[in-house]
Amino acid sequence: MQSETNAHLPISATLAPFRNQVFCSIWTATQISSLGWLVQTVAISWLMATISGSDLMVALVQAASTLPVFFLSILAGAIADNFSRRRVMFAGHCLIALASTTLMISVGLGFASPWLILGLGFQAGCGFALNDPAWHASVGDILPKRDIPAAVTLMSVGYNIVRSVGPALGGVVLAFFGPLAAFALAALSDLAPLSAIWRTKWNVRSSPLPRERMTTAIHDGVRFTAMSLEIRAAIVRATLFGLASISILALLPLVVRDQLKSGPIVYGILLAGFGMGAFIAGMGNGFLRKV
Repeated sequence: MQSETNAHLPISATLAPFRNQVFCSIWTATQISSLGWLVQTVAISWLMATISGSDLMVALVQAASTLPVFFLSILAGAIADNFSRRRVMFAGHCLIALASTTLMISVGLGFASPWLILGLGFQAGCGFALNDPAWHASVGDILPKRDIPAAVTLMSVGYNIVRSVGPALGGVVLAFFGPLAAFALAALSDLAPLSAIWRTKWNVRSSPLPRERMTTAIHDGVRFTAMSLEIRAAIVRATLFGLASISILALLPLVVRDQLKSGPIVYGILLAGFGMGAFIAGMGNGFLRKV
């Protein structure tokens, strides 16, 4: 629905959020961080496939990164509603940066182990789970209401473009420079959002309602979701699609290594195909709805 609506927006209206310096700064930093994270994702998965003979451990790399988002999103949303979203975003990116830096140091010193990789992947996933709801909610504070639909489109398009480039770049970096360079690149990219959030400030829209207790906010969110047929249907569809697609991502390093007899470049290109497909589908969504 959102893509169809924004398909009719003129270019100037679609790019209007970039006139806001705060949004432009954080949006750009977020894309840089996402690019580094995708490079790191390729490096983590391929490193696990290299140092571990267990197919289960390779598959658990994706599980470790995505389970925090699955289980902590409701709690993170309540935190974003009850505390400073700017500070929540900063804390989330601190977790991500700490995980990337620790990975870089451990690989550089030669004591990276499968369980350490999983643990740090889980930590980075917790950082994303904490950051994303606060960032998305902050858009309504940073921009006027008329620019929010265009901002949502820019956030989606930007991420899918990065998803199309990041894995392929990660494969190239991993193949030619090794995992240490990939983790170093990821750690450096984490400095962009930390710097942007630290330098920028924005006013939070005041609410006439008092601050809720965390348990009350979570309960109300779950109850609202349970009472909405549209939201329940969307969650069911997203869950079914996610369960099917994540299995492909989890086993893709093994397919490339054992079936295709190839290396990290092929793995990165195949992983980038998911982002390219999402980008093409998003751009053609308005047309497909009319067919």
